[in-house]
Amino acid sequence: MEFLPLKIDLHIHTCYSGDSTITLKELVLQLKRKRLDGAAITDHDTVEGALKLTKMVNEMNNYKKLLIIPGIEVSTKRGHIIGINITTPIPKGLSVRETIERIHEAGGIAIAAHPQTLFKNGVGLNPEILSFGLDAIEVINSSLFPFQLLTHITRKFAEQYGIPQTAGSDSHIPESIGLAYTLIDSNETNIDDVINAIKKGLTTPLGKGIPFSLRIKKFLEKKRRKRRV
Repeated sequence: MEFLPLKIDLHIHTCYSGDSTITLKELVLQLKRKRLDGAAITDHDTVEGALKLTKMVNEMNNYKKLLIIPGIEVSTKRGHIIGINITTPIPKGLSVRETIERIHEAGGIAIAAHPQTLFKNGVGLNPEILSFGLDAIEVINSSLFPFQLLTHITRKFAEQYGIPQTAGSDSHIPESIGLAYTLIDSNETNIDDVINAIKKGLTTPLGKGIPFSLRIKKFLEKKRRKRRV
Protein backbone atom coordinates (compact mmCIF):
# COMPACT_ATOMS: atom_id res chain seq x y z
CA MET A 1 0.00 0.00 0.00
CA GLU A 2 1.33 3.41 -0.96
CA PHE A 3 1.74 6.05 1.69
CA LEU A 4 2.86 9.64 1.83
CA PRO A 5 5.99 10.49 3.85
CA LEU A 6 5.42 12.36 7.09
CA LYS A 7 6.35 16.05 7.06
CA ILE A 8 7.92 16.83 10.44
CA ASP A 9 9.87 19.84 11.71
CA LEU A 10 12.48 18.17 13.92
CA HIS A 11 13.80 21.26 15.73
CA ILE A 12 11.42 23.73 17.41
CA HIS A 13 11.75 25.74 20.63
CA THR A 14 8.85 26.82 22.80
CA CYS A 15 8.70 29.58 25.41
CA TYR A 16 10.04 27.02 27.88
CA SER A 17 13.44 27.44 26.25
CA GLY A 18 13.70 30.96 27.63
CA ASP A 19 14.91 32.44 24.33
CA SER A 20 11.77 31.59 22.34
CA THR A 21 8.46 33.47 22.14
CA ILE A 22 6.44 30.50 20.83
CA THR A 23 3.57 29.51 23.10
CA LEU A 24 2.22 25.97 23.00
CA LYS A 25 -1.05 27.15 21.45
CA GLU A 26 0.76 29.15 18.76
CA LEU A 27 2.88 26.12 17.94
CA VAL A 28 -0.02 23.78 17.19
CA LEU A 29 -1.78 26.49 15.18
CA GLN A 30 1.32 26.98 13.04
CA LEU A 31 1.76 23.24 12.54
CA LYS A 32 -1.78 23.02 11.16
CA ARG A 33 -1.37 26.18 9.12
CA LYS A 34 1.87 24.92 7.53
CA ARG A 35 0.31 21.49 6.93
CA LEU A 36 2.93 19.68 8.94
CA ASP A 37 2.22 16.21 10.30
CA GLY A 38 4.09 16.95 13.49
CA ALA A 39 7.13 18.34 15.21
CA ALA A 40 9.89 17.51 17.64
CA ILE A 41 9.94 19.89 20.60
CA THR A 42 13.58 20.52 21.42
CA ASP A 43 13.82 23.16 24.12
CA HIS A 44 17.20 24.05 25.58
CA ASP A 45 18.07 21.65 28.42
CA THR A 46 14.45 21.01 29.43
CA VAL A 47 11.58 18.70 28.45
CA GLU A 48 8.89 20.64 30.31
CA GLY A 49 7.39 22.30 27.23
CA ALA A 50 7.44 19.06 25.23
CA LEU A 51 5.60 17.14 27.93
CA LYS A 52 2.98 19.86 28.41
CA LEU A 53 2.38 20.14 24.66
CA THR A 54 2.02 16.35 24.31
CA LYS A 55 -0.64 16.34 27.02
CA MET A 56 -2.40 19.37 25.53
CA VAL A 57 -2.59 17.87 22.03
CA ASN A 58 -3.92 14.57 23.38
CA GLU A 59 -6.75 16.48 25.07
CA MET A 60 -7.69 18.50 21.96
CA ASN A 61 -9.82 16.61 19.44
CA ASN A 62 -8.89 18.92 16.56
CA TYR A 63 -5.17 18.27 16.98
CA LYS A 64 -4.97 14.59 17.94
CA LYS A 65 -3.57 13.68 14.51
CA LEU A 66 -0.51 15.88 15.08
CA LEU A 67 2.54 13.85 16.05
CA ILE A 68 4.32 15.67 18.89
CA ILE A 69 7.72 14.11 19.58
CA PRO A 70 9.21 15.06 22.95
CA GLY A 71 12.84 16.04 22.78
CA ILE A 72 15.57 18.28 24.10
CA GLU A 73 18.55 20.29 22.83
CA VAL A 74 21.38 19.52 25.21
CA SER A 75 24.25 21.94 25.81
CA THR A 76 27.34 19.70 25.90
CA LYS A 77 30.89 20.83 26.61
CA ARG A 78 31.52 20.95 22.87
CA GLY A 79 28.22 21.99 21.31
CA HIS A 80 24.53 21.21 21.01
CA ILE A 81 23.08 17.72 20.61
CA ILE A 82 19.38 17.12 19.99
CA GLY A 83 17.75 14.20 21.76
CA ILE A 84 14.56 12.97 20.10
CA ASN A 85 12.01 10.80 21.93
CA ILE A 86 13.24 12.05 25.30
CA THR A 87 10.90 12.56 28.26
CA THR A 88 13.48 12.99 31.02
CA PRO A 89 16.04 15.83 31.22
CA ILE A 90 19.61 15.15 30.11
CA PRO A 91 22.17 17.10 32.18
CA LYS A 92 23.99 19.88 30.39
CA GLY A 93 27.76 20.31 30.51
CA LEU A 94 28.64 16.69 29.80
CA SER A 95 30.95 15.50 27.04
CA VAL A 96 29.43 14.73 23.64
CA ARG A 97 30.03 11.01 24.15
CA GLU A 98 28.36 10.93 27.57
CA THR A 99 25.45 13.05 26.37
CA ILE A 100 24.78 10.66 23.50
CA GLU A 101 25.01 7.70 25.89
CA ARG A 102 22.48 9.35 28.22
CA ILE A 103 20.12 10.00 25.30
CA HIS A 104 20.33 6.36 24.20
CA GLU A 105 19.80 5.13 27.76
CA ALA A 106 16.64 7.26 27.90
CA GLY A 107 15.33 5.57 24.75
CA GLY A 108 16.03 8.40 22.33
CA ILE A 109 18.22 9.11 19.34
CA ALA A 110 20.98 11.70 19.15
CA ILE A 111 21.26 14.26 16.35
CA ALA A 112 24.04 16.82 15.90
CA ALA A 113 22.27 20.18 15.85
CA HIS A 114 23.67 22.75 13.38
CA PRO A 115 27.12 21.09 13.66
CA GLN A 116 28.86 23.58 11.36
CA THR A 117 27.94 27.11 12.36
CA LEU A 118 29.26 30.62 12.86
CA PHE A 119 26.92 31.97 15.51
CA LYS A 120 25.68 28.88 17.35
CA ASN A 121 27.27 26.14 19.44
CA GLY A 122 27.86 23.22 17.10
CA VAL A 123 29.94 20.09 17.70
CA GLY A 124 31.82 20.56 14.42
CA LEU A 125 32.10 18.34 11.39
CA ASN A 126 34.82 16.03 12.59
CA PRO A 127 34.65 12.26 11.90
CA GLU A 128 35.43 11.79 15.59
CA ILE A 129 31.85 12.70 16.54
CA LEU A 130 30.57 9.71 14.56
CA SER A 131 32.46 7.33 16.83
CA PHE A 132 30.39 8.56 19.78
CA GLY A 133 27.25 6.83 18.49
CA LEU A 134 25.58 9.79 16.77
CA ASP A 135 22.37 8.68 15.01
CA ALA A 136 21.93 11.54 12.52
CA ILE A 137 23.11 15.00 11.50
CA GLU A 138 20.93 18.05 11.04
CA VAL A 139 21.98 19.14 7.55
CA ILE A 140 19.35 21.87 7.14
CA ASN A 141 18.71 24.40 9.88
CA SER A 142 16.73 27.50 8.88
CA SER A 143 18.50 29.77 11.35
CA LEU A 144 21.98 29.22 9.91
CA PHE A 145 23.83 32.07 8.22
CA PRO A 146 25.16 31.95 5.57
CA PHE A 147 22.46 29.36 4.98
CA GLN A 148 23.37 27.95 1.55
CA LEU A 149 27.07 27.55 2.26
CA LEU A 150 26.69 25.86 5.65
CA THR A 151 23.91 23.60 4.36
CA HIS A 152 26.11 22.50 1.45
CA ILE A 153 29.09 21.75 3.72
CA THR A 154 27.03 19.82 6.25
CA ARG A 155 25.15 17.79 3.64
CA LYS A 156 28.41 16.80 1.91
CA PHE A 157 29.83 15.60 5.24
CA ALA A 158 26.74 13.48 5.96
CA GLU A 159 26.81 12.00 2.47
CA GLN A 160 30.54 11.22 2.71
CA TYR A 161 30.10 9.23 5.92
CA GLY A 162 26.68 7.77 5.13
CA ILE A 163 24.93 9.10 8.23
CA PRO A 164 21.16 9.83 8.26
CA GLN A 165 20.19 13.43 7.54
CA THR A 166 17.50 15.58 9.16
CA ALA A 167 16.16 19.13 8.87
CA GLY A 168 14.48 21.50 11.27
CA SER A 169 13.57 25.16 11.42
CA ASP A 170 15.19 25.80 14.84
CA SER A 171 12.27 28.17 15.35
CA HIS A 172 12.20 30.66 18.21
CA ILE A 173 9.35 32.72 16.72
CA PRO A 174 6.04 31.31 15.37
CA GLU A 175 6.47 32.55 11.79
CA SER A 176 9.56 30.45 11.11
CA ILE A 177 8.00 27.11 12.07
CA GLY A 178 8.11 24.71 9.13
CA LEU A 179 10.63 26.67 7.05
CA ALA A 180 12.72 23.49 7.23
CA TYR A 181 11.38 20.00 7.81
CA THR A 182 12.16 16.34 7.31
CA LEU A 183 10.16 14.01 5.08
CA ILE A 184 10.13 10.66 6.87
CA ASP A 185 9.19 7.44 5.10
CA SER A 186 7.00 5.81 7.70
CA ASN A 187 3.67 4.12 7.09
CA GLU A 188 2.68 4.63 10.72
CA THR A 189 2.11 7.95 12.47
CA ASN A 190 3.69 7.03 15.77
CA ILE A 191 6.91 7.97 17.49
CA ASP A 192 8.55 4.54 17.48
CA ASP A 193 8.17 4.10 13.73
CA VAL A 194 9.41 7.63 13.05
CA ILE A 195 12.47 7.07 15.24
CA ASN A 196 13.27 3.79 13.49
CA ALA A 197 12.87 5.44 10.08
CA ILE A 198 15.31 8.21 11.02
CA LYS A 199 17.87 5.67 12.28
CA LYS A 200 17.58 3.79 8.96
CA GLY A 201 18.11 7.00 7.00
CA LEU A 202 14.60 6.97 5.49
CA THR A 203 14.60 10.75 5.51
CA THR A 204 14.64 13.64 3.06
CA PRO A 205 15.72 16.99 4.56
CA LEU A 206 14.11 20.02 2.92
CA GLY A 207 13.75 23.71 3.62
CA LYS A 208 15.10 27.22 3.38
CA GLY A 209 16.72 29.84 5.53
CA ILE A 210 14.86 32.34 7.66
CA PRO A 211 14.11 35.51 5.63
CA PHE A 212 16.03 38.61 6.66
CA SER A 213 12.87 40.31 7.96
CA LEU A 214 12.21 37.44 10.35
CA ARG A 215 15.85 37.41 11.46
CA ILE A 216 15.45 41.04 12.46
CA LYS A 217 12.23 40.25 14.31
CA LYS A 218 13.92 37.38 16.16
CA PHE A 219 16.83 39.65 17.12
CA LEU A 220 14.50 42.37 18.43
CA GLU A 221 12.42 39.87 20.39
CA LYS A 222 15.59 38.55 22.00
CA LYS A 223 16.63 42.08 23.04
CA ARG A 224 13.20 42.76 24.53
CA ARG A 225 13.34 39.58 26.57
CA LYS A 226 16.77 40.50 27.92
CA ARG A 227 15.48 43.92 29.01
CA ARG A 228 12.61 42.28 30.92
CA VAL A 229 15.08 40.06 32.75
